[in-house]
Amino acid sequence: MVLKEITKELETSKDPVHKMLWKGENSHTLAIGFRKGMQLHKHKSDIPARIIVIKGEVVYNSDNGATTLGLYDEFQIPVKEFHWVDANEDSLM
Repeated sequence: MVLKEITKELETSKDPVHKMLWKGENSHTLAIGFRKGMQLHKHKSDIPARIIVIKGEVVYNSDNGATTLGLYDEFQIPVKEFHWVDANEDSLM
């Protein structure tokens, strides 16, 4: 029900909504929802990370450039790379 919870919370949120889908000893899976125009602030990950878009379209940005990701696109985020995500549409990843 996590994705449904994110979708519901997005109705009133001014920021992206994220929730833990799964947490293991050395890794975890997050779901992040956006309304069109929202931005996930600049940050970095100290562990390997991957974006998988399951609804909408987002733009992955870093100092190395921007990559537009649509439905079912995947993107491997380099460890320790500062990045941010902009939503071109209502989106889930």
